[in-house]
Amino acid sequence: MYINELICKNCGGKCCKYYPGHTLPKDFGNSKDEIFNNLVLAFKSGKWVIDWVDKSKNLYFVRPAIKGKEGYVFEHSLSGECTFLSDKGCTLPIEKRPSGCLYLEPKENETCIPHLSKINSSKQWQIFLDILFDAAIEAEKIDFEL
Repeated sequence: MYINELICKNCGGKCCKYYPGHTLPKDFGNSKDEIFNNLVLAFKSGKWVIDWVDKSKNLYFVRPAIKGKEGYVFEHSLSGECTFLSDKGCTLPIEKRPSGCLYLEPKENETCIPHLSKINSSKQWQIFLDILFDAAIEAEKIDFEL
Protein backbone atom coordinates (compact mmCIF):
# COMPACT_ATOMS: atom_id res chain seq x y z
CA MET A 1 0.00 0.00 0.00
CA TYR A 2 1.32 3.40 -1.00
CA ILE A 3 -0.10 6.49 0.71
CA ASN A 4 1.44 9.94 0.42
CA GLU A 5 -1.26 12.53 0.98
CA LEU A 6 1.18 15.43 0.58
CA ILE A 7 2.18 14.45 -2.97
CA CYS A 8 -1.44 13.74 -3.90
CA LYS A 9 -2.64 17.03 -2.38
CA ASN A 10 0.02 19.03 -4.23
CA CYS A 11 -0.88 17.24 -7.47
CA GLY A 12 -4.61 17.78 -6.99
CA GLY A 13 -5.50 14.16 -7.70
CA LYS A 14 -4.77 14.26 -11.41
CA CYS A 15 -4.81 10.45 -11.69
CA CYS A 16 -8.22 10.41 -9.93
CA LYS A 17 -9.43 13.03 -12.40
CA TYR A 18 -8.27 10.89 -15.31
CA TYR A 19 -9.70 7.51 -14.24
CA PRO A 20 -10.97 5.79 -11.05
CA GLY A 21 -8.92 3.04 -9.44
CA HIS A 22 -9.91 -0.57 -10.01
CA THR A 23 -10.69 -3.10 -7.31
CA LEU A 24 -9.84 -6.64 -6.38
CA PRO A 25 -12.44 -9.09 -5.02
CA LYS A 26 -10.88 -8.82 -1.55
CA ASP A 27 -11.84 -5.14 -1.50
CA PHE A 28 -15.44 -6.31 -1.02
CA GLY A 29 -14.89 -9.06 1.54
CA ASN A 30 -13.21 -12.29 2.53
CA SER A 31 -15.93 -14.81 1.65
CA LYS A 32 -18.10 -15.27 -1.43
CA ASP A 33 -21.21 -14.30 0.54
CA GLU A 34 -19.57 -11.17 1.90
CA ILE A 35 -18.29 -10.19 -1.55
CA PHE A 36 -21.75 -10.75 -3.06
CA ASN A 37 -23.58 -8.73 -0.40
CA ASN A 38 -21.11 -5.85 -0.53
CA LEU A 39 -21.21 -5.77 -4.34
CA VAL A 40 -25.02 -5.58 -4.29
CA LEU A 41 -24.86 -2.62 -1.89
CA ALA A 42 -22.13 -0.98 -3.96
CA PHE A 43 -24.05 -1.31 -7.23
CA LYS A 44 -27.30 -0.14 -5.61
CA SER A 45 -25.48 2.99 -4.41
CA GLY A 46 -24.88 3.92 -8.04
CA LYS A 47 -21.28 4.76 -7.24
CA TRP A 48 -19.63 1.50 -8.34
CA VAL A 49 -19.67 -0.12 -11.78
CA ILE A 50 -18.54 -3.19 -13.66
CA ASP A 51 -16.05 -2.31 -16.41
CA TRP A 52 -14.04 -4.56 -18.69
CA VAL A 53 -10.73 -4.98 -20.45
CA ASP A 54 -12.01 -7.59 -22.93
CA LYS A 55 -15.51 -9.07 -22.71
CA SER A 56 -14.64 -11.94 -25.07
CA LYS A 57 -11.97 -13.10 -22.59
CA ASN A 58 -14.15 -12.48 -19.50
CA LEU A 59 -11.82 -9.75 -18.28
CA TYR A 60 -14.15 -7.70 -16.08
CA PHE A 61 -13.37 -5.61 -13.00
CA VAL A 62 -15.16 -3.29 -10.57
CA ARG A 63 -14.31 0.37 -10.14
CA PRO A 64 -15.90 3.56 -8.83
CA ALA A 65 -18.28 5.30 -11.21
CA ILE A 66 -17.20 8.32 -13.18
CA LYS A 67 -18.76 11.64 -12.18
CA GLY A 68 -21.87 12.24 -14.25
CA LYS A 69 -22.21 8.54 -15.06
CA GLU A 70 -23.38 7.28 -11.67
CA GLY A 71 -26.30 4.87 -11.55
CA TYR A 72 -25.17 2.37 -14.17
CA VAL A 73 -24.07 -1.14 -13.26
CA PHE A 74 -22.08 -1.72 -16.48
CA GLU A 75 -20.06 1.25 -17.74
CA HIS A 76 -17.02 1.43 -20.01
CA SER A 77 -15.72 4.99 -20.28
CA LEU A 78 -12.13 5.41 -21.35
CA SER A 79 -11.54 8.24 -18.90
CA GLY A 80 -13.27 10.48 -16.41
CA GLU A 81 -13.12 11.75 -12.85
CA CYS A 82 -13.71 9.35 -9.96
CA THR A 83 -17.04 9.89 -8.22
CA PHE A 84 -15.28 9.82 -4.84
CA LEU A 85 -12.88 12.70 -5.60
CA SER A 86 -13.70 15.96 -3.84
CA ASP A 87 -11.91 19.28 -3.49
CA LYS A 88 -10.33 17.87 -0.32
CA GLY A 89 -9.23 14.56 -1.87
CA CYS A 90 -10.76 11.10 -1.75
CA THR A 91 -13.97 10.86 0.27
CA LEU A 92 -13.42 7.15 0.94
CA PRO A 93 -11.52 6.17 4.09
CA ILE A 94 -8.22 4.48 3.27
CA GLU A 95 -9.54 1.01 4.20
CA LYS A 96 -12.43 1.38 1.70
CA ARG A 97 -10.36 2.60 -1.26
CA PRO A 98 -9.87 0.36 -4.32
CA SER A 99 -6.68 -1.69 -4.43
CA GLY A 100 -5.79 0.07 -7.69
CA CYS A 101 -5.61 3.32 -5.71
CA LEU A 102 -3.69 1.82 -2.81
CA TYR A 103 -1.17 0.19 -5.16
CA LEU A 104 -0.53 3.46 -6.99
CA GLU A 105 2.80 4.77 -5.76
CA PRO A 106 2.68 8.59 -5.60
CA LYS A 107 5.72 10.32 -7.09
CA GLU A 108 6.63 13.95 -7.63
CA ASN A 109 5.94 15.58 -11.01
CA GLU A 110 3.02 13.26 -11.85
CA THR A 111 5.25 10.23 -12.38
CA CYS A 112 3.19 7.89 -10.16
CA ILE A 113 3.85 4.18 -10.55
CA PRO A 114 0.87 1.78 -10.83
CA HIS A 115 1.64 -1.57 -9.21
CA LEU A 116 -1.69 -3.18 -10.18
CA SER A 117 -2.92 -3.21 -13.77
CA LYS A 118 -6.53 -3.49 -14.95
CA ILE A 119 -5.61 -6.79 -16.60
CA ASN A 120 -4.25 -8.25 -13.35
CA SER A 121 -7.30 -6.98 -11.50
CA SER A 122 -9.59 -8.53 -14.13
CA LYS A 123 -7.81 -11.87 -13.86
CA GLN A 124 -8.48 -11.94 -10.12
CA TRP A 125 -12.16 -11.20 -10.78
CA GLN A 126 -12.44 -14.11 -13.26
CA ILE A 127 -13.02 -16.72 -10.55
CA PHE A 128 -15.78 -14.50 -9.09
CA LEU A 129 -17.67 -13.73 -12.32
CA ASP A 130 -20.74 -15.69 -11.22
CA ILE A 131 -20.89 -13.65 -8.01
CA LEU A 132 -20.18 -10.42 -9.90
CA PHE A 133 -23.00 -10.93 -12.41
CA ASP A 134 -25.43 -12.29 -9.79
CA ALA A 135 -24.77 -9.17 -7.69
CA ALA A 136 -25.43 -6.97 -10.74
CA ILE A 137 -28.74 -8.75 -11.37
CA GLU A 138 -29.74 -8.48 -7.71
CA ALA A 139 -28.84 -4.77 -7.60
CA GLU A 140 -31.01 -4.02 -10.61
CA LYS A 141 -34.12 -5.76 -9.28
CA ILE A 142 -37.05 -3.44 -8.88
CA ASP A 143 -39.31 -3.90 -5.88
CA PHE A 144 -42.91 -3.08 -6.69
CA GLU A 145 -46.40 -4.26 -5.97
CA LEU A 146 -49.03 -5.03 -8.60
